[in-house]
Amino acid sequence: MMYRSRLEDSLDQESKRKAEGHAILEYPKEACGLLVDGKYWPCQNVADEPELTFVLNATDYMEAMLSGTIEAVVHSHPLGGQASEPDRKSCSQTKLVWHIYSVPDGEWSTIDP
Repeated sequence: MMYRSRLEDSLDQESKRKAEGHAILEYPKEACGLLVDGKYWPCQNVADEPELTFVLNATDYMEAMLSGTIEAVVHSHPLGGQASEPDRKSCSQTKLVWHIYSVPDGEWSTIDP
């Protein structure tokens, strides 16, 4: 799995701003969404412990899938930090790029499957 410390071109500035705003609105919970045809698609986090992890709402995922091509998973780390081991494992399983926004640092990281 490849790790990149800078945000890659696949998440444009508008999508980046929308995801950051979503992360701030959801704080202290993890925000989650998808990159669909190059645009940020916010999703509801339905995890049992949304302050610690995220689970994409199945209806949100299905609507995104029917709207275009899902290119990446986007989520926040409200307490900061880069990709966790569960992030890396899930990234590999989804075979999608993952963009992670560290809320306290205001920094992005990207991991590849």
